[in-house]
Amino acid sequence: MRNQDKRRILTGALMIGLICIVMVVVTAYSAELKVENNSLVSSNEAIQGEIDTLNIKIKSANNVEHIEKVAKGKLGMVYPTDGECVYVTEDDRPSENFAMAIKEQAYN
Repeated sequence: MRNQDKRRILTGALMIGLICIVMVVVTAYSAELKVENNSLVSSNEAIQGEIDTLNIKIKSANNVEHIEKVAKGKLGMVYPTDGECVYVTEDDRPSENFAMAIKEQAYN
């Protein structure tokens, strides 16, 4: 074999070796990214579960029956009677029981 042929074979072998090394590095990096992505997806699913739970808690806390239960039970609040309501003028007085009107609006 001539010297030039040996050089071409050596250069070709080095190029193939370099390409193989680059492929191994790229594959390793790809696997690392896949693991990180799977971890983020798992974390995202857990957070989404917490968000769903909190949304349910918010809906139940904003429920009129729950608010009324807390107002009556923990805060001792009651609906006022006609005699307990104060109006600025007589024109402001509703024709029906004001407390009952509020209660009916809340449950509609």
